[in-house]
Amino acid sequence: MSRTGRLPEELTMHPRQHIAIIGGNFAGLTAAVRLSSRHAVTVIDPSAHFEWMPNIHELLSNVKTAQSLRLDRAAIVEQAGHCFLQDRVTELHPDQRRLLTADGQELSFDACIVAAGALWNNHGVPGAARHALPCRSIADALAIEQRLSTVVQQGKPLHIVIVGGGIAGIEALGEILRRYRAAPGLSINLVEAGERLLPGLPAVLDADLRRLCQPHAVRFHTGTAIASVSTNGVHLSDGTRLPSELTLWTTGLAAPALLAQAGLTQADQVWADVHSTLQSQHASNIFVVGDCAQLPQAVAKQAFNAIAMGELAAINVTRWLAGATLKPYQASSKPLLIAFGDLDTYLVSGETVLASQALAGAKEGVFQLFMSQMSPRCVLHNLPAVGDRLWQSWRELAWPQLRSLADLGTLADRRLLRVL
Repeated sequence: MSRTGRLPEELTMHPRQHIAIIGGNFAGLTAAVRLSSRHAVTVIDPSAHFEWMPNIHELLSNVKTAQSLRLDRAAIVEQAGHCFLQDRVTELHPDQRRLLTADGQELSFDACIVAAGALWNNHGVPGAARHALPCRSIADALAIEQRLSTVVQQGKPLHIVIVGGGIAGIEALGEILRRYRAAPGLSINLVEAGERLLPGLPAVLDADLRRLCQPHAVRFHTGTAIASVSTNGVHLSDGTRLPSELTLWTTGLAAPALLAQAGLTQADQVWADVHSTLQSQHASNIFVVGDCAQLPQAVAKQAFNAIAMGELAAINVTRWLAGATLKPYQASSKPLLIAFGDLDTYLVSGETVLASQALAGAKEGVFQLFMSQMSPRCVLHNLPAVGDRLWQSWRELAWPQLRSLADLGTLADRRLLRVL
């Protein structure tokens, strides 16, 4: 098995059918662990670590560490009986059944699963690429945390602009308030192009978030866009200028250039068209999953959908290689857990919204369950580590919230769970 460098020679000569997986995040990694070792499977990704993206905002408050959010990709893939190649795919040729990597390697395949994810998209706003910080990886989040800490240590006013009022922007705001809401000179401006916060979700969330932020130095600018970003400020489309020591860009996704290069889409910066089976509409030996895929009926670009697509891709690529009928993707409506620092956590199911600080423990449980399931160790060996993870999570997230509620009075005075 190869972690980095060149592929082992025996793999290129292997008589088994070869499946290449481009990308080792939620969709690609799930597909890999679901595929049988009867196939010769190679997962290709430029990073050595899988990162739990839904919780990287907690790096901003030091609730999480980088280590707690990472797993060793090579160990996971190798435990499944497959090969991991730390490299970046630069060319994909479905008709020739081959791909090329940045290190100059050429790999042939019988079928390929494309799980290349999405890129940061600043929509060409002047100054954004130079002066705004994305939050798309652990490295991004650590850079933001370092910038916040430096400004505070220097005694400067902490002027922050958050671009985007979706889940990523709201959760980042919550973690910044968790750690810095008492910092002298703090002011936070959040800009959302939609008419309300968390567009597409129940409107009651917008009202509750504004209520929670009233005691703090937070202002919301909805129904407006960013015109430009400079070193120390942001200009809005309505002419308003917002001072900023740190501009955090949490909105916008772009399709990887590989999709257009491989002919999986008909235009640049467009998601790959797939059938309901996740098979490409332009190449029968290619299956596209996760953020890259544009299904006939669009689904949210969320981790739970990526995981479900990865599971189906493993099934369908196996069935396609065997000449069997493919299965369609059945999108399920799963509830969302949205954390707002230590101020509240929301459970959203359709139009129903439940709010409780204690729900932080439920969100943490989802994270811990996935990480323990994917952890590249045997179950018995891993039990102490799982126990440590759960205890640390309860101590740092759930218990402080329950204790603060108890300090406010009895359950008759304040319900643990609110239906918004």
